Amino acid sequence: MNKIGIFKKPAIIKLWLARAVPVYVFLVLSFIIIKFGLTAYLKHKYPPLIKEDTIFGVRVPFAKRVYKDRWLVAYDKWSPYFYVTVIGIAGIWMFVLLGSTSEVARDLSMSALEKSDKEEAADDLSRAIYNLKVAASFSLDENLIDDINKKIEQLKSSLSSKSAVLNKTFTGQKQADSGKTVVKQTSDNADSIANRYKKIKKLGQGAMGIVWLSEDTVLERQVAIKELPVHIAEDAEFKERFFREAKLLARLTHPNIVQLYDIVEDRDAVYYTMEYVEGASLDQVEKASRLPIDTILDYAMQILKGMDYAHSMKIIHRDLKPMNIMVRKDNIIKIADFGLAKLVGSSSVTIAGTVMGSPMYMSPEQAAGEDADERSDIYSFSMILYELITGTPAFTGMPRDVIAKQIQATPAMPSTLVSIPHWLDELIIKGLSKNREQRYQKISDMMTEIAGHKNQL
Repeated sequence: MNKIGIFKKPAIIKLWLARAVPVYVFLVLSFIIIKFGLTAYLKHKYPPLIKEDTIFGVRVPFAKRVYKDRWLVAYDKWSPYFYVTVIGIAGIWMFVLLGSTSEVARDLSMSALEKSDKEEAADDLSRAIYNLKVAASFSLDENLIDDINKKIEQLKSSLSSKSAVLNKTFTGQKQADSGKTVVKQTSDNADSIANRYKKIKKLGQGAMGIVWLSEDTVLERQVAIKELPVHIAEDAEFKERFFREAKLLARLTHPNIVQLYDIVEDRDAVYYTMEYVEGASLDQVEKASRLPIDTILDYAMQILKGMDYAHSMKIIHRDLKPMNIMVRKDNIIKIADFGLAKLVGSSSVTIAGTVMGSPMYMSPEQAAGEDADERSDIYSFSMILYELITGTPAFTGMPRDVIAKQIQATPAMPSTLVSIPHWLDELIIKGLSKNREQRYQKISDMMTEIAGHKNQL
């Protein structure tokens, strides 16, 4: 906790002062009590002192000396101690608040980052930039602030590019309306791709692009098209990763893996078309209703079959999670989004030491920025199985906290949360071993064990 750094952050100082309202109330009430309460008490304890005097040795009743303000002497003596004590308590209170404020600021920063990701996914770049600025204003991590500032510049560039495209389109419309020549794009319709694929609706959006439900007007079938946006396509690293994903998918032909059809380029953008899976993602299915254990194990076997085939082709997924697993209406599983996959033993576009993947499902070695292998997919699969069986993720919290838990923490035994067979409890825990040498070494090992017990349910 960097308390000195807090004083360089106006947003955190304002948060600190706002959280100190109870201290202000305490000070005001204390001063009022000391001023009026102590005064009343001392006046009661030291009432006016009246002494009769004498004249020439004769006692005269009407000649008196009255000491009315004896309490003032006591007040001047004792009140400073009370005031110093109250101020000291308030000071300690403010110091404690300063420490907890840094934690609150960190949570606000991470929350703003999550909001920014959602806004970016919804293509609301202005709001995404605003939330990034909020995150930076509350963060004390200089490295994170640098990353946020870089991200802001990227989004500003994207926003400028989008504005330029809109302006160009608007200008082109005006020119066309006035009979002037307009430069024709590859496709005449903005909802058409390469004069072949007609966009129907957006299916989703992630870090690697937008996915559209589209119609192939030549083969007359519905396809899913993943689009690499213009501002990302201009980035050599992202573009290489995008093409690498397409090449990997092209090598995979399996009933439980989404099939790649084609790669096209149109209007400075890059797309690849793939099989459209009519259904819902596994996380949507899970949220809709609690799945019975036999259905969960059936899904598990299909996922394992698809991943076993991918591993046999020397391909690992590295981002296996419920959102990347589609459940067709006929309950056929389709694994999608190999955007973070790489050939085993090949060089990766990802810089060494960079954490990539989804915190709730990534393996400890991925969380630590180390290289991933087939056993990393086994860990991620075990995380998915844990969540499906228990109804809750193994680890929850802010992304950074979850990453730390993936490296260090041990999840609760599934059997402590739900009644399951002993073998299934052990299978999940073994798959979640922090040491990859202690996990299942092959997907086929897990398939064999599940198949051996599945018929006993």
